[in-house]
Amino acid sequence: MIAESSQTSVRDRPRRPQWWLAAAAGLVALVVLSQGISAPFQKDAEPQSAQWVQAVARGHLMAPRDYYGYLVEKPFLYYWLSGAVTWLMGGKVTEVSARVVPLLAGSALAVEVLVWTAANIGEAQGWLAFLFLIAIYGYSSRATLALTDMLMTFLVISTLMILYPQLEGKATRRRTLAAVAVLQMGVLTKGPVAAILAGLAVFTYLFLVGRNPFAMLRERWVWALGAAVAVLTVGWYWVWFTLGTWKIFSIFMTENFGHFLPAKYGGTGEAARPIWYISARLIGGAMPMVLLMPAAIAGFFTGEIGAERRRPLAFAASLAVTVIVFFSLASAKRDDYILPALPGVAILCAAVFVLGEPAPGSKPWALRLRTAALIAIVTGMLAAVGAGFALAALHAPPGLHLQSSDAEELAIYARGFATLRTGFIIFTLAVIGGASAAVGAIAWRREIVAGAAAGILTLAGSMLANAILRPALAWQRSSKTFAFVVRERIGDAPVFVVRYPDYDFSFYYGEEVPPLLGRYRQPLPPGVQSYLIANNAEFNSLPPRYRNDMSLILKSHLVGHDGPLALYKISPGVRH
Repeated sequence: MIAESSQTSVRDRPRRPQWWLAAAAGLVALVVLSQGISAPFQKDAEPQSAQWVQAVARGHLMAPRDYYGYLVEKPFLYYWLSGAVTWLMGGKVTEVSARVVPLLAGSALAVEVLVWTAANIGEAQGWLAFLFLIAIYGYSSRATLALTDMLMTFLVISTLMILYPQLEGKATRRRTLAAVAVLQMGVLTKGPVAAILAGLAVFTYLFLVGRNPFAMLRERWVWALGAAVAVLTVGWYWVWFTLGTWKIFSIFMTENFGHFLPAKYGGTGEAARPIWYISARLIGGAMPMVLLMPAAIAGFFTGEIGAERRRPLAFAASLAVTVIVFFSLASAKRDDYILPALPGVAILCAAVFVLGEPAPGSKPWALRLRTAALIAIVTGMLAAVGAGFALAALHAPPGLHLQSSDAEELAIYARGFATLRTGFIIFTLAVIGGASAAVGAIAWRREIVAGAAAGILTLAGSMLANAILRPALAWQRSSKTFAFVVRERIGDAPVFVVRYPDYDFSFYYGEEVPPLLGRYRQPLPPGVQSYLIANNAEFNSLPPRYRNDMSLILKSHLVGHDGPLALYKISPGVRH
């Protein structure tokens, strides 16, 4: 529980920023979060999502399928919006058209965090929370993913911010209707989990501030909100299943229940990971800003965070706590699940830069932990720059046991410092400037300046990753350019993959590329020269009777653990 304190800080009273400042912040967020928006897709999730967007843009509104014929797995709001953007941009889906909606949602959410925090906690904290949020890599990197998570996060948090005055005794019919509309859009983006997260966050907030969560059931607006969302959700799914296809029902059950339950209780068993995985990913995704969290927690107990700020801060923390608990208990645990927790982390970290005196009998632990965190952030970012120059001086990469993508990204990082590319020079100067400002602010006790310096240091790292490292890695691993070369080389001749759908290659190739073997195999067309796309591991997994009757035509320059993609000519004598 959060103990109340009689201390009230007179500094930095809550004040909503002027509209033109909020608009300027929105433009800044757009610029920062749009880095890497045109980089090629990687892996399967984004290109498959883009194929569903393409189907919507072509008029398949209720049952869009990817190139392999698989039905969409999520409700349609993201796909409808992205399909409309694609239609307006010429009708052919691209990386940009598929990512515009998450970018706009991420930018709008950053401004929303600024305005809400400034109005309820403090103006300085609002600006710092805005800076911290767009600087956190776990947040900024997901603003340019062609997936539903950012839009859902924006809608869930918007619902909670609408409901905050309701929970504090200022219920109005207008706010209730607004919450119904926004939360229902969240359900149309991700399914009932959006409503579950919002409800659990409200429950968590009431528990944290020492109120009986079940007492809210006496409020009429709570029943009105719940009933309206439930009726609209049932109605939406009925329309979806009826106008689309009832085959979507099994997808609904899998997405909403199969992923939550363990495999032994009927769940899918997909993405099953240890219970600590979500917490670990949250800490990693919010580094180094998350180092300020111990100071925020300490401030509640020492009284350095005044009583007037504790309730809104508890509200900001409620969704983060909900995300950690809910998804830690779920069987399926994915990296994207941490996204709704990051705005709360940014707000809590911003709160530690306006501290009051500790309560009588308490020591200023929040102040001490904040100073230690700032020193750690400065040291870590300077060490990152130093490591870059050290790696650039080595003639061989260090013997670290990294995954292939991490090793390749580290190599890009080292080459950037070795060649002194402009982006790496800017990164180095930003780190040196931010570190100097942070050290000076600590020495002169300028806490807001220290917070801004910590944000600049974090932003420098995430901008380098999003603007340079991730796009460079994407170009090295994506089959985009190779698909174009293959198309020019073989024309409309049939081309196959080995066993499983390849969404990356098929998206850039422009059509389904069916498997040659396995459950999803398709027969070779008789009397027509056919080809195979495979990396080294896939080709070596073929039975000898296939390998021996294929000849290498061309090999790509793509990098990856399983070797580069290559084009093989299938001998006419090969048959299933």
